[in-house]
Amino acid sequence: MTVLELNNINAFYGQSQALHDISIEVQAGEFVTILGANGAGKSTIMKTIMGLVKAKSGGIVFNGQDITDLPPWERAGIGVGYVPEGRRVFPDLTVEENLKMGAYRVQDNRRIANNLDKSYELFPRLKERRSQLAKTMSGGEQQMLAIARALMLNPKLLLIDEISMGLMPILVNHSLSIVKRLNSEGLTVLMVEQNANKALKVADRGYILKTGKITMHDSSENLRNNSEVVKAYLGE
Repeated sequence: MTVLELNNINAFYGQSQALHDISIEVQAGEFVTILGANGAGKSTIMKTIMGLVKAKSGGIVFNGQDITDLPPWERAGIGVGYVPEGRRVFPDLTVEENLKMGAYRVQDNRRIANNLDKSYELFPRLKERRSQLAKTMSGGEQQMLAIARALMLNPKLLLIDEISMGLMPILVNHSLSIVKRLNSEGLTVLMVEQNANKALKVADRGYILKTGKITMHDSSENLRNNSEVVKAYLGE
């Protein structure tokens, strides 16, 4: 079953075109990554999927529903979770308040409590810090919080924008292991990432993005063995 389809998406910032005829699909249970250099348009794809950037043309289908014109909060409400670039936690709220903000569309207090418990089981450090202000936490802890917050709505698709940004390698590996665990439990994941080597080790498939255009897509194994990809992105 196809969870997400982007069909010939074009997007602009003012007069400047950021995305050119982007077509991507993600199947249920897949872990797909989009790779590219800084400024290639990776974050713009994520923002367009979430509705934070409006597609000038083309269509977005989620679980068979056309969501091209839905506002961001409705996309979240039907199951699209989003971990933004730079984490973007609420700095002056506590860990638990941040998590509850992630469940803003949930009316069932029992479900919220259950999801809090799941977050604390997944990230024990957050349980220890539950009353701590988010702005006083380390970058790695804020990344855990951003991921957990996105999970509070029980998403069917998790979008992750640059999980490695600003983090030490050991923390990147920890965050990726958590996301891979979630994927192995059935959560569909689409992740954009500059660190191609780490992304291709955990993803099933990858798309290569260059100046707003998809230039290649294949299995992660094939991409890791592709001489062009190795030369341009894997630094080997």
